[in-house]
Amino acid sequence: MRILFAGPWDLAGKAAAEYFLREGHEVCWLTAEPRRTLWDRKLQGTVCRGQFTAAQIVPILRTHRIETVIVLTAGLREGPDACPDPQAGPLGELLAAVQSCPVGCFVYLSSLELAWQSPLTPRQAALAAGELRCRAARDHDGLPLLLVRLAWLYDRVPPEDMGTLGAALQAVRRGEVFHSPCGPEDRVDALAAGDAAAALYRMVLHTMTGSYLLGTGHPLTMRDCIRCVERAAGRPARVQWTADHPTMAAAQYSVEPLKTATGWMPYTLLAENGWQLLRDAPDARPQAAPDPKHPRRGKVPPGLRSLGETLVLFGITVGLLRFSKDMSDLKYVDIRLMFVALVASCYGSGMGLVAVVLASLSYVYSLASSYVDVSYLLYSVDTWVPFVIYAVTGSLLGYLTGRRRDEMEALRRKARQQEEKCAQLQAVQGETLEIKSRLQQRITAERHSFADLYRIVQELDALDPPQILQHTVGIVEDLLQCGHVAVYRMDPDGCSAALVACSPAMQGRAPRVPDGKKLAALCREFAAAPVFANTDLTPGRPDLAAAIRFDGRLYGIVAAYELGPDRFTTYYRDLLKVVVGLIERDLVRALEVPRSERVYAREVAL
Repeated sequence: MRILFAGPWDLAGKAAAEYFLREGHEVCWLTAEPRRTLWDRKLQGTVCRGQFTAAQIVPILRTHRIETVIVLTAGLREGPDACPDPQAGPLGELLAAVQSCPVGCFVYLSSLELAWQSPLTPRQAALAAGELRCRAARDHDGLPLLLVRLAWLYDRVPPEDMGTLGAALQAVRRGEVFHSPCGPEDRVDALAAGDAAAALYRMVLHTMTGSYLLGTGHPLTMRDCIRCVERAAGRPARVQWTADHPTMAAAQYSVEPLKTATGWMPYTLLAENGWQLLRDAPDARPQAAPDPKHPRRGKVPPGLRSLGETLVLFGITVGLLRFSKDMSDLKYVDIRLMFVALVASCYGSGMGLVAVVLASLSYVYSLASSYVDVSYLLYSVDTWVPFVIYAVTGSLLGYLTGRRRDEMEALRRKARQQEEKCAQLQAVQGETLEIKSRLQQRITAERHSFADLYRIVQELDALDPPQILQHTVGIVEDLLQCGHVAVYRMDPDGCSAALVACSPAMQGRAPRVPDGKKLAALCREFAAAPVFANTDLTPGRPDLAAAIRFDGRLYGIVAAYELGPDRFTTYYRDLLKVVVGLIERDLVRALEVPRSERVYAREVAL
């Protein structure tokens, strides 16, 4: 499928374009932004930059054979309440262009804020005007319109690219006051950009039309939404609430029509795991450029950093040991044991053993500074107790810390596996729905059934012999959905044929006597197969033809012209073969009965 995105960079457009590109479709984007990166650099698509008029858009539609146009409404769906320049959007030029070059689906991305019970802001009024303009084109020009009202979108993008939630996240991170667009108990809905892209992909793939609400179907209060933002930012929010802009009831956020039509469902909810996308959103503040005269040093390895921190803690421990001699409260506290326990609990068994060695050396040094013979340690078992306690404490706490880390890593690995399985299930579900859609389209296209064949049999049985070939034209027209059908009757010599009946569109156009060479070639084709398909598109031959046989010879030819590409399939050949077989049966019945009556009359006369 070939998709055209029109408008400035938009989070919904970026996510949808990347989804289409990953699925193998062709994407073209019209934008007036001169340098903005529209999607992942690893994905290949066509970008046309600049201001385009309708006359310039038509060649683009024809060159790329665009089937679906998606109009992006960045700045109108989510943005400041001030109305942007209405001339900046390409909607008017696109509507004028699709009149000259029709498309299969025209998608306009709107906002569910238009369904709120509050008065429209200038921004929302401009968005509503775009909806009315699209509906007018649908009613007046027959535009296949798909109107999608999106919830608030969020993703791992800079806050200024996320709309309302991005503005809240940026204000909380900077410690600024966030001006809420509604009250604390008003219901809102927030949707992950990936889920929105999957829904748009299925809607476009199914060539849906109409108006749909695209959200999670699980709205939450604005207060809970701010709590999710606080959880993502890691700090409290300062909010200025707005009480005169109510939204709508929770039941009105239902997306059951969309789920029923496409089988889509959201996998990310803001209150459950969606806040993590906000947490991982990069900070858009510009970073200072590195000085070429003082290149930036590489990061310190984690092992060296842990060792350095352990040595710093040991230095603090040595300082506390000196003060403990003069402070009575610290005389009964083993500071060395505290140092070993702290290091082993924070850094694991490796640094715990290092802490044991340092604590042991400190203990030996304290004995030596107290004029105790160090060799006494080898002969007195009582002096071994501190070393044993240090070793046991460091080993045990280090082991528990390492085990806890291993368990956490195992949980992270399991979570990654679950995410991969979830992604695989999403892909399988998408493929299943795509197969279902294709089967539905095939069933709709191949609408002929045994009931239709039974109806044809009844119609043929009720006809007189001269009317069978004439009625064949209408049967084949309905069968092939074609308005150019002709029926020829072969002469007894088999070298020529005469036109018996044809479609109204072929009156005066169908040749009454086909060319002899072409007729002979067609007869040779019929000798090999009862149905001929002009897959080589040879001029002068019918697109699809079937032979009517009677009494072992070629009695007539049913020919169809100007067929669509999907009518050359084996299904329509077999269907035409079955219908022509029914016609042969009725011809045999109609021609044999008069013959038997003539034979009976001759016998009676004799």
